[in-house]
Amino acid sequence: MLRSQMNQKEQLVPTEGLERERPQYGAVREVEINAVPTSDMVASEGRFRRNTYIVAVLLIVGGLIFSGWRMALGVALGGALSLFNERWLRSSVGAILGTAAAAHERRVPRWTATKFILRYFVIAIIAGAAVWSGYFNLLGVGLGLASFVGAVMVEAGYQSYLTFKNQ
Repeated sequence: MLRSQMNQKEQLVPTEGLERERPQYGAVREVEINAVPTSDMVASEGRFRRNTYIVAVLLIVGGLIFSGWRMALGVALGGALSLFNERWLRSSVGAILGTAAAAHERRVPRWTATKFILRYFVIAIIAGAAVWSGYFNLLGVGLGLASFVGAVMVEAGYQSYLTFKNQ
């Protein structure tokens, strides 16, 4: 028997038990996840919050010095919205994941998922009303909203420093 014929014959013969054990595409299987935050993760979250405050204050001072009080007010509002957004994101994602984990279902309640999207509309309405009032600069609001990004960049630099220091 030729090797190609043997491989073809082997492929045609079903092996017992394998079809039942192999999950179908899209099949759901339960996975146990140990999601206990480490001390480094908790410290990193604290540094994110602290760095967000520091970046926002530096942007407010820079906006006041270089562009005036409207820019500083815009950055302050954007920084406050950034902190609000981060806390709301944390609570809505925690609720979504907590509900899904507790119920062992793939779907979450409608309002829980809606809260995740609703925060964008709330932030847009607040920022739009503030800019429309004329007291806040739109660029300042955008810079303030980006204060969390600045905090992430500071944390990335710190983690890189620790990585290279320990080598």
